Amino acid sequence: NIVASTDGTTLALHNAANGRQLGSIEAKSGITWVGVVSGHDEGSMSALSGSSVSAGGDVVKDLSLVPLTISIDDGASAGNAKRLSHVKDNFLASSLQIRGDYAFALTATGKLLHFSIQSSSDNTSYQVSALDHPLWTSVEKLEVLGDDMIRVTGSDNRYSPAKVTVALFVNGGSGTWDQVYGGAEESQYEGIAHCVDANLVVAASGGSLQVYDASSTKSPLKSLTVVNDAVEAKDVVSIESVSCEADSMSVLVSTSKLSSELVTIATDGTATTVWSTEDGLSTVSSALLLDAVHTIDLSEEEEAAVMSKLSVVARLESQIVAGIDIFAHLTHLAASETRDDDFGFVKVAVLLSQTLNRVWGLPTTGEKRGTIDWKLDLPSGDKWRHSMVHGTGSASAIVHGINGGTHSPDVLVLSSKADETVWSCVDGRTGEVEATGASASSSPVAQIVPVFGGGSCRQVAVLIHEDQTVSVVPDDAKSMAAVAKEMKKSQNGLYNHIVNRETNALETFTLLGSDDGFAVQRVAHTGFTGENIMQVGYPRRDEVVQSPSNVLGDDSILLKYLNPHIAVIITMAETKQDKDDPLIAALGAKSNPAKRKPMGATPPGDAPAEPAASEDEPNLFVNVVDTVSGRILHRVSHANAAADSKMPTLITENWIIYAFFNAKSRRTELGVLTLYEGMIDKAGLTAFTSPEQVTSFSSLDPRESKPVVLSKTYAIVKPVTALGVTSTRAGISTRQILIASADDRITSVSRHLLEPRRPTGKVKDTEKAEGLFQYTPLVPLISMSSPSYNQTVQQVSTIVSAPTALESQSLILAFGGPDIFFSRVSPSKGFDLLPDTFNRALLSIVVVALVSVVIVVRNRSQKKTVMNGWA
Repeated sequence: NIVASTDGTTLALHNAANGRQLGSIEAKSGITWVGVVSGHDEGSMSALSGSSVSAGGDVVKDLSLVPLTISIDDGASAGNAKRLSHVKDNFLASSLQIRGDYAFALTATGKLLHFSIQSSSDNTSYQVSALDHPLWTSVEKLEVLGDDMIRVTGSDNRYSPAKVTVALFVNGGSGTWDQVYGGAEESQYEGIAHCVDANLVVAASGGSLQVYDASSTKSPLKSLTVVNDAVEAKDVVSIESVSCEADSMSVLVSTSKLSSELVTIATDGTATTVWSTEDGLSTVSSALLLDAVHTIDLSEEEEAAVMSKLSVVARLESQIVAGIDIFAHLTHLAASETRDDDFGFVKVAVLLSQTLNRVWGLPTTGEKRGTIDWKLDLPSGDKWRHSMVHGTGSASAIVHGINGGTHSPDVLVLSSKADETVWSCVDGRTGEVEATGASASSSPVAQIVPVFGGGSCRQVAVLIHEDQTVSVVPDDAKSMAAVAKEMKKSQNGLYNHIVNRETNALETFTLLGSDDGFAVQRVAHTGFTGENIMQVGYPRRDEVVQSPSNVLGDDSILLKYLNPHIAVIITMAETKQDKDDPLIAALGAKSNPAKRKPMGATPPGDAPAEPAASEDEPNLFVNVVDTVSGRILHRVSHANAAADSKMPTLITENWIIYAFFNAKSRRTELGVLTLYEGMIDKAGLTAFTSPEQVTSFSSLDPRESKPVVLSKTYAIVKPVTALGVTSTRAGISTRQILIASADDRITSVSRHLLEPRRPTGKVKDTEKAEGLFQYTPLVPLISMSSPSYNQTVQQVSTIVSAPTALESQSLILAFGGPDIFFSRVSPSKGFDLLPDTFNRALLSIVVVALVSVVIVVRNRSQKKTVMNGWA
């Protein structure tokens, strides 16, 4: 319990318990540095001291050994200082470590020194050796693991740029240290741990996590087992020894993929994982919710079987089997463990991380809920861009081609860079890689068009490159045929677009067939001059629209504008625009401003003063764009928007919702737009009259008019980080808007609160019949309407939802930060779901009793009728 310190000439010793000075030793040559104080026998210690040769005091020379005899009661005395004259190299004081009679240190040039500090006849110490590695350019780090083993980290020049590798040295006796780990099996990272008591070494080498027997000092060490096949050596960042006992050791393994696990290893090499965690899930950038039960398999073998089942005999057999199975099905519905499967609650969340180059499969229900079921590593590097492709871009269902989702579990994972595209076809339920491939690219991928129905992989992607070339992945004949079939679904062909954030422009293309495959032809170009594209939002491809119109309180009908090709592009002005700019003036100026009534009396003949015009110029622009024709259907502006704020955007049915932070009012504002084709009067649709209807829709038809847009702006007290919406099977349930706020909560808000048609004046009876109420700018976030309840969901950036087999239920998944949140919500309550407490037995007894009563009464009635006939 001794503290040694120096003022430059004196080495002072103090009792650390009470601060009393025990003694001091004068140094003839001066002391500018005091190194490690090491204990020996009880009542004695030794101190290393020397003079510094650097401004920072880290490089030391003239090292001296001062043996001390200490008594807590009587003070301290010192022997003669021994100058270690044979330590030839100046070393870094911060690297000095002492074990027994030996010391280790690093020089400023990265050389490893090893010297003895034991007493000798001539009061000198000898530099025993300089431990060198044939492949190191410099030594980075030194760690003493025990009296007989040291771990050295050096820079390896076999790689460009040089990488860090690890080697182990053991005491071979007579002042020699032998390298027992390194060379062929060495790690490129600091992935190594040593247990002296158990004679075990755990190292990341040979492509995996290995356990070595360190009982022998012969090189190389004997490999006992592989700790974890799923952990690759190149991903290991560190291996730290947590506990070391005679029969086992525990190590904490951390990887560059932000995964950690605690592993216990016995002396025979048996490894047991105590726990593991995937902190890499905090970097998830996109996700899919796949149905783990109700999937459709359309393989070639099953297509023939399906065709054989269309015969009359096969159909009768299937109906008989279905009639027998109905009782078993009813029994299964009563069991809670199978009800989730039957009602479509069992989902698998497929999560993609752009930064960690990895895909995870996460079960959302059952015993594996919240655990990693499978994972897939993708090509790593800054130049790779990853994406998941699922479903199709259009489908002949519901309204105007919306609902482009499929029930296929296949997910096409794409990894692309400027000159290459690598793809993997993955079964999202199990993580099984069904097919892989790679193809050369002429330029980076600018847009991906999903298509379903390929060959080697049923999920196909059409890639549009920046140089306007087209490639298909996978590039087999069936995939090409699926793309050609997709092009024929519309008489105008298949259209797509590219949003260029560098030029701040939107370019639309049509896909054409050619002798070499496919090509694109530019249709339109829409530029946003003087503005920067901040956010782009699209409607959901798998959204189901239950009704194409809204019935008003006076029985008139508002027709929704349902265009699956719209996109919302939010832009911000680059600089403060000139007031004379006609576009800014048209958007910012008030049309025919009304004169206010003067306050108080004014002298006769004096005109009332004009109200001062607002000097706030719009800097945020919300553009509703048709991505086929390139037309801007509607444009709205806002002033004082903060450029560094998040601007989440949501499109659902004919609704557009976006959020931004107003720097002037210091609050978050929600903008709401609703798009309509027009209105039919209550007398315009009767049994005798009907309006003129168009059965087809084309974005390229000049007769198609722009939508009628209603808008309102609301305020919310908390910053909004993400927007989402619930989705149900048939779209009958009321849609709830999901708002993730900066206070780490998710709140559901009814669309009635955000309705742009809320009146600013007195509410009429017809408006009350619709459920409308007077407009107030503040949207309340009610805690009782929070799907996250009392859970903290940090830094949510995206909210996705999926329907179930029950119309009343919707599943939501929120991610983006360290938390991943999954829950089941009921936007319109559980109107089609019986509670778990429902007495099914009593219902069965009542039904049987009623049927019995009906049978008995019917028999008696028939018998009475017969008797009356014979009477």
